Amino acid sequence: MLIIQTRVQGLLNRLYTMSIQYFWFIAVGLIFAMSTGIYPKDMVLLFFILIISIVLFTIWLFVFNSGRSKVIEYGLELNEQGITFIDFGVKVTLEWKHFEGFKIVNSLPRLIVLKSSKSNDIKFSYYLFSSAQRKKLFDYLESK
Repeated sequence: MLIIQTRVQGLLNRLYTMSIQYFWFIAVGLIFAMSTGIYPKDMVLLFFILIISIVLFTIWLFVFNSGRSKVIEYGLELNEQGITFIDFGVKVTLEWKHFEGFKIVNSLPRLIVLKSSKSNDIKFSYYLFSSAQRKKLFDYLESK
């Protein structure tokens, strides 16, 4: 079974994780702006550059990541050997004999952790895949 992140889910997940990564920067800037009534030009410029970067990266993926040379942005391949997590074409495999289950970590950002007895755990954003894909994944993993 192969689960591949959709383009829309990729954009939503990217916005979710970026907003959490830059939460304190944005929160402090907004508090400063509201308390003083002055919007620091540098903060507005950096926020604008951040948003433009996300949009340009997404557009680049839509335009250039297609056809034969298309790279799977994020995906999970589940087969007889184990679980393979795909991150922009780079694959990390967790063999079933080392698979110890999974857990959902309710932190910021919310994570899914595939636990391993031998190697490092595989961690990825809870919202990396759609709810239907997550349900399919959880049902498959619970049967193991």
